[in-house]
Amino acid sequence: MLHEALAVAGIRGIVFDKDGTLIRFEETWTPAFWASAEALADDLGRPGLAEALMVAGGWCPDARRILPGTELASGTTDVVARLWRAVAPELPEDAELIPWLDSVWHAQAMAHLTPIDPLPSLFAGLRADGLRCGLATNDSETGARDTAERLGIAPHLSFTVGYDSGHGAKPGPGMLLAAQAAWGLAPAKTAMVGDSPADLAAGRAAGCGLVIGVLSGASGREVLEPLADLLLEDVHRLRL
Repeated sequence: MLHEALAVAGIRGIVFDKDGTLIRFEETWTPAFWASAEALADDLGRPGLAEALMVAGGWCPDARRILPGTELASGTTDVVARLWRAVAPELPEDAELIPWLDSVWHAQAMAHLTPIDPLPSLFAGLRADGLRCGLATNDSETGARDTAERLGIAPHLSFTVGYDSGHGAKPGPGMLLAAQAAWGLAPAKTAMVGDSPADLAAGRAAGCGLVIGVLSGASGREVLEPLADLLLEDVHRLRL
């Protein structure tokens, strides 16, 4: 059964974030980031560089995790590349480093992909409820599409974009505005679902009728609750 808040608001389209919302962030992405940082450190012959890059991006050695709100938690590849080059200027220029990072991260994330419980039945249910579903991520569009295929939800998506699709990145509203235009829906008839402040800010900036936070990612309740119209444990609560 569709969540009462969606029905009351008359929502007809939902845009989902990917990492931390549909897949488990730590299990999927932490190995990918470490693999790239260690490969770069090996190439430069600087063993200690890997941890320095990770810490600069948001890795907390004490907590042994990537902290919410940091560049590794929600930033785009180009932002991380520039950040890492500031730590190690001898790294390749952005034109080489950015596509290399995208390639390594994509391969590693696919190898460690961990969904937040089976998703096809959720998306089939949402579509049966008459909702359009989309995916908007600060990962690449290739990463978004390949992940959707692997998760078994691609047939249920009518809009899929990444940071490199030409609509900007979150927290900007461009991805959501593009979804609203593609669907022919007024902003108030759309919802944004995500696990980070950037996701919720994007939804708010795009005028979404509902901005929904989920607690399955890197950000805790204390971070998301002030920003969300509705806060859920995970995406499966959208139909409970």
